[in-house]
Amino acid sequence: MEVLRVNEEEKFEVLRRLAEKALKELEEAYKRLPETDNGKAYLFRGKERVRLMLNILKEG
Repeated sequence: MEVLRVNEEEKFEVLRRLAEKALKELEEAYKRLPETDNGKAYLFRGKERVRLMLNILKEG
């Protein structure tokens, strides 16, 4: 079995892309959810967590 070697820079790049995609999807879901639904608060917090992770990855 062949082991795939990935350096740290490549790992950060993959994580950054995943975080950007997740943030985009969360923002889209937030826009589509009705104002009266409490789920919007959960989406907002999730979006902010992803944004924070993305900022950390961009700094690193």
